[in-house]
Amino acid sequence: MLDGMSDSPIQTPAASIAAPKAPIPARLAPFLAQWDYMLGVLDERLAGITDEEYLWEPASIAWTVRPGPDGTTFPDAETWAPIGDQVTPPRTIAWSIGHLGAGVGERADWLTGSHSKTSADFRWPRTAAEGIASMHAGLGAWRDGLATMTDVDLDTIGRSAYPDGLDPELPLIEIVWWVNKELLFHAAEVWFMRDLYAARHR
Repeated sequence: MLDGMSDSPIQTPAASIAAPKAPIPARLAPFLAQWDYMLGVLDERLAGITDEEYLWEPASIAWTVRPGPDGTTFPDAETWAPIGDQVTPPRTIAWSIGHLGAGVGERADWLTGSHSKTSADFRWPRTAAEGIASMHAGLGAWRDGLATMTDVDLDTIGRSAYPDGLDPELPLIEIVWWVNKELLFHAAEVWFMRDLYAARHR
């Protein structure tokens, strides 16, 4: 005993010791790295965006986020098939950002959340700051959920139980690349729209 202190080892309550994190599966790691890189670049690309640019419609017919009579907001459309003979109008940055936040956020709930949320539970903001925050909430929920997945999860059909896609019919790893594609696809739309807005407003 030194200076009146006991030589007995300090007892740490078991509950206070965090369980070690399971390692990220090797085949999932590249998808997460790509996700983190793309989101970082998208954040840089969105720096300085104004509400006017966020809502700017590049054509007489464009999909955007509109105000409702009761103070809510709604998109002109929520999804579409980006292949085949369907012709879709260009999307505003508000639409692309809102689609990422709401769409990925809803899917995240069916991965690790309550398995109950629908599109009606998500707002599509009409201001840039709110839209970017909403996007981060949805994307972050999906990314955090994926970080807890194991190799068994990745191979499990229906592990992502989102009911409005192919999720119940496919192993999770197939859904992982699809959602990564969503981030790549709509980030590219945002980048192009920022370039187009800048060129039109010089």
